[in-house]
Amino acid sequence: MSLSIGVGCASLIWIGASLGLVPDPIVEQGESRIKATHTIALNVETFAENRRTVNLRKILERTLEMDDSLDSIGIKKQGYRSYLMALGKHKTKWDIDQRNDAGKQIGVDIFANKRPWGKLEIVFKPFETRSGLLGIGFPFGLVVFVFSSSSLFSWIILSKSLRYLNPSNVVPSRVRSALDTLAEGLVLLNEAGEIAHANEAFRSISAMESSELLGGKLDQFGWKKTNSDDVSSMPWNLCLETQQRVSKQIVNLELPDSSSRQFAINATPIFNGKNSVRGVLVSFDDVTALENKNVELAKIIGSLRNSRDEVARQNERLNFLASYDPLTKCMNRRSFFELFEKYWTDQNCPLLNLMMLDIDHFKGINDTYGHSVGDEVLILMGDLLRKSVGDRGVVCRYGGEEFIVLIPGITIDQFESFANDLRRLIEQAEANGVKFTASFGLSCKEFIPMDPQHLLDQADECLYIAKRAGRNQTVRFDQRTEYTDVIKELELSAEQKSNEIPYSAVTGLLSALSFRCPRTAEHSIRVADLCVVVAEKLMTRRELYQLEVAALLHDIGKIGVPDSVLLKPGPLTDDEWVLMRKHDDIGAEIVRNALSSDTVAHYIDCHHQRFSGGGNESAAEADQAVPLASSIISVCDAYDAMVNERVYRAAMPIDDALEELQRNAPSQFDPMVVEILCEHIRSGHHGPKTDLVRPVYSSKQATAIGKHIEELYEAIEDEDVNKLKSVVCQLRHEASNDANVTDVADRLDEAIGVATNDDLDEVLVLATEVMQICRESRTTFVDAAESIAAVD
Repeated sequence: MSLSIGVGCASLIWIGASLGLVPDPIVEQGESRIKATHTIALNVETFAENRRTVNLRKILERTLEMDDSLDSIGIKKQGYRSYLMALGKHKTKWDIDQRNDAGKQIGVDIFANKRPWGKLEIVFKPFETRSGLLGIGFPFGLVVFVFSSSSLFSWIILSKSLRYLNPSNVVPSRVRSALDTLAEGLVLLNEAGEIAHANEAFRSISAMESSELLGGKLDQFGWKKTNSDDVSSMPWNLCLETQQRVSKQIVNLELPDSSSRQFAINATPIFNGKNSVRGVLVSFDDVTALENKNVELAKIIGSLRNSRDEVARQNERLNFLASYDPLTKCMNRRSFFELFEKYWTDQNCPLLNLMMLDIDHFKGINDTYGHSVGDEVLILMGDLLRKSVGDRGVVCRYGGEEFIVLIPGITIDQFESFANDLRRLIEQAEANGVKFTASFGLSCKEFIPMDPQHLLDQADECLYIAKRAGRNQTVRFDQRTEYTDVIKELELSAEQKSNEIPYSAVTGLLSALSFRCPRTAEHSIRVADLCVVVAEKLMTRRELYQLEVAALLHDIGKIGVPDSVLLKPGPLTDDEWVLMRKHDDIGAEIVRNALSSDTVAHYIDCHHQRFSGGGNESAAEADQAVPLASSIISVCDAYDAMVNERVYRAAMPIDDALEELQRNAPSQFDPMVVEILCEHIRSGHHGPKTDLVRPVYSSKQATAIGKHIEELYEAIEDEDVNKLKSVVCQLRHEASNDANVTDVADRLDEAIGVATNDDLDEVLVLATEVMQICRESRTTFVDAAESIAAVD
């Protein structure tokens, strides 16, 4: 606006000068000189007519003296070459060739009495010119002066006056109304960064009226950036400085009540037609709630990150626990066999050596010094093995006190030398004052094993030979023929071992039956307990153990019977009975394959045969007598089925059930067995002992405790007091939370302490009570199956 006013004023002056409305000083001086010349010529002509030359000189001298524009004056008479008068060095200053020019000289002819008399010559000084602005002459100097002065004056006046005008009038009312409807604050700044307009949302944010905001600056509020307090870094200032859009910068606003709010600010430059910034549009989006949620989210993410790191550490720990034995830090069996398989199939590893070693008399260490010392021995053994093997091979805790070392890339002789050095190192070691030794069995891939398990069996055989040959020695597979007596003993032991029934396999089958049909599993456990009570005085301990296993698994074949038949609430059809009767054959086959016991399988196969023949499946048809164990199972199975509720009928009273058994003896049931059972039930025992509080065991505990049943049978049959004490000691450790176990164990320890070889009755009675406690752990399998079924 100021420049426009200056240009307008200068244009007016220029036009005025062009039209002559503005006097030119040079023209005025020229006209004045011409007038002065005419005046002097008139005086000369007057004096010429009067011939008063003396007075003329004085007049000319006086005129030359008073008029500053005159430089010299000369008068020549007509026909004379010399001057009549020459004032002010006229002779040298007059230029004959110069025409009349008011700026330099003028010559005028003088007449006297209308006849030529002479000539008046006047020489002028140069025009007096005043230098304009920047030395520019007229009229340019005047134009420049007017332009600059009017522009400056108008800029001063406008800048002062507009400050007190209402800048909001710049924004049309319709636009202001539209901006006020927006939820986010909007501010319009001019090029100086002053507020030209603020919408209602921003007025609410600032708690100020429009009159207070307009003309002010945004910097006057308490804005703070999270990473800087510099005002110049605020978005609107950056936008004015860089002339570029600034987006989504988070800025805090400190409120008078010491609270703060956070805004996402966008600043957009407003350009004029010449592509220069004439203002900035600034938006304020309140993101306080969002930022608070972001802070909370950041905390949650941080917590999750910590949890993730903790989970990673836990996973790393779990991976270690999954791959390594936590006590000895050696590799566990599962991880070892995975790595063993890789070594076995590696074509670049033709030399593969395996060592199995066992701590000598480790059970004695546990019994004598306690399990804590035994653990220290295991820890020391693991440490010695890991340090000795290093990166050359793999160390595995195979189980209990047994370890395996696998080293590739060396010969069997080098491997034997390493084993002997290791054996001597172990012999010199000491754990908490306890010295110990180890026996070693060695084999390698050179001895052509069929598979990894065969290589392991070779080393295991050599370990057994080393232990039977006196322990603390090393035996190689290719040198085992030197121990012929031990090999014969090993073969005999293997033959005996083939007749043993592993209780872990029994519990596995019982668990499977529990998941298939918990009611059947409960029934099998009750039948087994009754069978033990009935047969306790009729069989040896080994036979009693086989009977108990057969009773537990007599219905295992029902795993193969469909639910539609097994759980049918009504009577079975003929076809369904055919399916149901097959469960005996299925059960016998399962037991024969899983336990490798033809005896137990035969007991199960015959337990539905009639005692005196007749019927569909009789002993006569089988051409053999019904085994006593099968008769006992048959009687106890029938009794428990009658006195317990079934899906297709209610439970029968106990007396009615006993009468039914007696009514069908001896045609269906063994009368001796029926008599013993009836006597037991009528004496007040309706089944297994119920006066003891049934302990609650985990499935793992129950498996470990149940395994002791087989050991107790053997110990009681052999009347091995030391073995009884060892089994009860382990049982006390595995069921430490069971008061019944603790009580019986204490009484058994006391009885063993005072017993003699000829008087073991009390010891054996207490051992039988311990066995009963072990039997009660079987219910854990049924409870676990019902819990899982309930969850499903």
